[in-house]
Amino acid sequence: MVTPGCLPLTVEHFPTAAEVDSSYDVFSYDFVIDPPEMRSFLVKPPVVPIASRNDKDEVRRGWALRVMRGMVAVRLIQGFQFILRPNKEEATEVEEERGYLRRSKSFAGIDDDMTPKPAGAAEILRSTGDPVYLSMSNEIHRISYTGEAIQVKRYVRRMPPMHPFEYQCLIWPKLGVGYTELATEFATHGLENYGWNRLVPFDFVHDRRV
Repeated sequence: MVTPGCLPLTVEHFPTAAEVDSSYDVFSYDFVIDPPEMRSFLVKPPVVPIASRNDKDEVRRGWALRVMRGMVAVRLIQGFQFILRPNKEEATEVEEERGYLRRSKSFAGIDDDMTPKPAGAAEILRSTGDPVYLSMSNEIHRISYTGEAIQVKRYVRRMPPMHPFEYQCLIWPKLGVGYTELATEFATHGLENYGWNRLVPFDFVHDRRV
């Protein structure tokens, strides 16, 4: 396989409060939004209505939204997916058809401020008012705007060290005359030590570690 399979853009799975408390470590950092210092050619300046150009908060929100979208794009490229809360009405109808009700998982494990919840990817990042949640394998990111800074919280699942997996196979090359033995190793893809706060596209933002 040359190109890996493409994952859906969204996912509804979310750990319970007990799972977050017992199995995840939390890390966070802030990106301070200072419009006069925004000079990166990688992020286009926001379009602010003429009537609001003297409103510093409105200008800062515009820059924050642009930067948040860039941060989300970088994570989607890495394989992250948007986390959406499942539609409660649809979930209830399915369970009623099966003859029982099941209590669905809640976002209270991390935060309970996701109201209104996004129903689809198109509703995410329309404004800076609602946080964005993304997940990939054993890591969840929460990106939100606090009014003067973008806060990123990382929830990393505690995992035991994994040894590389050795793989051997025999292949018959397209222009070959017989089987050829190949051997390689597969290592787990971990982002625990990835320098999210040092990404080059956002080097114009003042980084404040927490």
